[in-house]
Amino acid sequence: MNKLLSIFAVFVVIIFAVSCNNDNNGDNGGIENDSDYVGFDEQKFFANIDQRKVVQINSVVEGFASPVEMSAMIKGNHIEFSRNYIVSTEVIAKYETNIKKALGLGILSADLGYLNIYAKTGQMVDYLVVINNIAADLRVSQFFDFQSLKTLVTNADNMDSLLFMTVSSFHQIDKYFTESGRSYLTVLSVTGVWIESFYLLTQVAKDNPHKDLDSKIGSQKELLTQLVEIIKVYKGHPQFDYILKQMKDIQAAFESVSITVQETEGRVEIVGD
Repeated sequence: MNKLLSIFAVFVVIIFAVSCNNDNNGDNGGIENDSDYVGFDEQKFFANIDQRKVVQINSVVEGFASPVEMSAMIKGNHIEFSRNYIVSTEVIAKYETNIKKALGLGILSADLGYLNIYAKTGQMVDYLVVINNIAADLRVSQFFDFQSLKTLVTNADNMDSLLFMTVSSFHQIDKYFTESGRSYLTVLSVTGVWIESFYLLTQVAKDNPHKDLDSKIGSQKELLTQLVEIIKVYKGHPQFDYILKQMKDIQAAFESVSITVQETEGRVEIVGD
């Protein structure tokens, strides 16, 4: 399991590189080089996607957990909050394309859930501001009531209401992406949630070894398989191809992990390295 944790941490750094620009050297993340887009018609690419596969995406996405589930499980094991486990809003604020923004929206939703579960209201406002900006850029700000959420953040007694409202907003956004013919943004958002939630889980597990955390890590193997399958729907798009390669590398790190379920206790145990 320690091998899996260390390998995954490396791959998460690579995944984040997909989404952010490097202002120091002009590198734009490795997936938006001119050579990747010469002769590439993105609008035509998405228009030609098999709609039967889009239906498959919707059914898979519905089975993914809420952005707060992982955080709730971590807190339930009496593990202290750490700001070091979540991404900086300054990184996400630099995202430029819709594909990067959708991935960032998922990442931030997972981090917002973590902050919410631990009632870190002082830090949540910064995340809400960036999420609100991304939502506006993706034309889904109608599902994100920034002012109401900001008001709830100022009162620690409203944490349950805030949690419900934020989770509901993200679900509505994903639904709208699908209904407006932009299912690829749903895939990216869900991918962002999974990446950040799993990164959070692996880092917590390294700092706070616990059997329940190891079991939760192992249980992500099947979810990762499903995620890779819906990313494959957009194979042939330069950015999706890059993300797909990294996700397959993470799959390779999972090869030594097998899952057994003890039905009597409803627990998942990890067998393997």
